[in-house]
Amino acid sequence: MSKDDGQFIAAEELQDLESRYGAFSTINTDLKMASRSLRFYRKAFKNRRGEILFVLRRSNGDLLLHTKHKYPPDLYRIPGGGIDWGEPVAASLRREVWEETQFEVSNERFLGLIRYRFHSSDPEESQQDIHFVSFVFEIPDMEGEPAAEDESEGISGFRWIPVSELSNVACALKALPDDKSGSGDWGRFRAVGHDFVLQHLK
Repeated sequence: MSKDDGQFIAAEELQDLESRYGAFSTINTDLKMASRSLRFYRKAFKNRRGEILFVLRRSNGDLLLHTKHKYPPDLYRIPGGGIDWGEPVAASLRREVWEETQFEVSNERFLGLIRYRFHSSDPEESQQDIHFVSFVFEIPDMEGEPAAEDESEGISGFRWIPVSELSNVACALKALPDDKSGSGDWGRFRAVGHDFVLQHLK
């Protein structure tokens, strides 16, 4: 099991994912952030060892986005959720998809792994780097409409879009302003997953 600033990834789990789903891609990305954003994510990530990003698709290829009350107006993104400590990735995938959409997971495809390193944009900042990981899955042939099962998720809407529009979503995330709320840092962080999905969808 490897350790990056408190975030654990079990080698056995990665081997199991490869055995179950086949070879997958891994990318490493560095993100510079304001000190206040680093403090926020250090606290937020204490209760999770990583996250799931799940790309839910209809038979026509459209994929699902969601928005939350706390997001900027008219901003939608690929849904995801945290992996609890001690929780297997596959179990987290099924739990998160159900909590956020009430869809059952089947025939999923593991697209790959994103490893992040968050570090300060201030050269004089002494905060320790933060490491995080996203496990990215595609789930095809969704039928019906999503409805959040867990109200605490704060989901306020869903939208199906063609894959061709996903680049616009990534651009919108990257364009969020660098304000005191940390929107710009959050947007650049979230845009990485959308770019990854664009590169790996068939």
